Amino acid sequence: MAAVAVAGLTAPPALSAATLSIDAPASPTAGTVTLTGKVGPGAQGVTSVMYVLDASISTRSSAGSDCSGNGVVGDEDDLNGDRGTPGGKTGDVLDCEIAGVLALNRSLPQTGTQVGVVALAQAAAAADVDPGASATAFVAPGFTGGDPQPRIETVARSIVRQRIGLYEPRDLGGEGTNFDGAIDIALSTLASAPAGPKWIMFLSDGEAPVDDAVVERLRNSDVQLRSFGIGERATCGRFASLYRLANATGETCELVPNPASLASRLTASQPDSVNGVTVTINGVSVAADIDALGGWNARFTLGAGTYTATARAGFASGATVSTERTFAVAPSAAGPPPGSVSPGPGSLRATAIKVDKPKPTRKALPAAVTGRVGRFASRFDVTPRLDGATVVLEARQADGAAWKAVDRDKADRSGRFALKWRVKKSMTMLRVVLRPHRGFAGSVVPVPAPPISNCKVTPRGNGWTLKCSTTAKNGSRVRLLKGGTTVGFGRVKDGAFYLRGAGSVGAFTVDVATRKKHIRLNL
Repeated sequence: MAAVAVAGLTAPPALSAATLSIDAPASPTAGTVTLTGKVGPGAQGVTSVMYVLDASISTRSSAGSDCSGNGVVGDEDDLNGDRGTPGGKTGDVLDCEIAGVLALNRSLPQTGTQVGVVALAQAAAAADVDPGASATAFVAPGFTGGDPQPRIETVARSIVRQRIGLYEPRDLGGEGTNFDGAIDIALSTLASAPAGPKWIMFLSDGEAPVDDAVVERLRNSDVQLRSFGIGERATCGRFASLYRLANATGETCELVPNPASLASRLTASQPDSVNGVTVTINGVSVAADIDALGGWNARFTLGAGTYTATARAGFASGATVSTERTFAVAPSAAGPPPGSVSPGPGSLRATAIKVDKPKPTRKALPAAVTGRVGRFASRFDVTPRLDGATVVLEARQADGAAWKAVDRDKADRSGRFALKWRVKKSMTMLRVVLRPHRGFAGSVVPVPAPPISNCKVTPRGNGWTLKCSTTAKNGSRVRLLKGGTTVGFGRVKDGAFYLRGAGSVGAFTVDVATRKKHIRLNL
């Protein structure tokens, strides 16, 4: 498996070794060829995922939901078959959690992936996912063992309020919601998994306290956790447990007010650190589909021949990484001409966004964002076919928080767009999103930091101290000007500088000298 590490990504340990890989195609023949790989932390080896389901008393709420997604509420929405038992209902939150697990499980690759289940109420327990002689924590997503349905689905369907039914019954205690126990068990179980990406998909309708030590254990693990708050009572507020758990691993907490939409939200989710993957063969680029765990696939129509595929991943940090795989395609009777390359069935052509460097500002984020959208075929290229494509400016409060649209525009024939918004102190990040348009895929890129930003003035004696963030290198000289005269000096250190002044702040200008030019901000 070809892979390359990304440098420069920091924060949670789970994000510190993000990689991109391309699998070797299995004896492809001329026609549709699907390339696969992984993107994100530790994108090699076996992917292990633990589905964590809340089976506490509160999950009997929202009964009558269309958990199966077939448009009507009926027997198929009683996923665990508990209707007719005390407290059992059709289409409640627990049923929708099970439906979500089944949908996500069916969307995952059947090789190179293993899955397990933890359920929680007053206590938590890992399910035995195989009826063999010894307890089994993981199985392949589609492993049936000769049964009519995958073993993991049988286990998920056996979960009722406060109990796991199969394959070894597990009592989850009485009333209560034990997040701490569920995290401890999931982490301990994942610790025994082979090398590779490790995930927790945490599903709950409520709020329960989480011990700081548990959050810290999660933060220091190599596990990523994505949480889903289900129903109208759930919250992903910055101090909520579901948010804290996800944020500790650099992932998101997603609110799902309508339990019936949980299955689609699970399968549509993808790693928060990843913006997208583009795959290029002989100048033809397509956007890869990325699953919830960072697995990707890209479809091409290829004639017989030898090809080199280049995969390129963009990350939310602004980092990019690429890797290559050379492979041979054997001839087939009905295949296209030898050496021919075109997008495969259902594939969308890759796009890219170039954001102009924002102007210096006293605020934490720029109020105006401009740039261009275009197609990507080994390099950025403007195309009139993206004329009228929707471009959205989105802001978020912190890592793991929900993105909110704050402005939108339509790209013109030259790909140009212009976005403006009223900067809010609560927001700390910006990104530009291109929506899919006329056979072209969407794209996402972070907005780069302004050369000077986030300036704070603090009264000091008879004057004040100014602190600003900057992208200039350490040691760069900074001057404070008034009427064109230098009245103060400073140096850039660790991405910031300090200056002292007196009088009206608005009468001054900051000048940062870089190797090539001077950056100025009128205060």
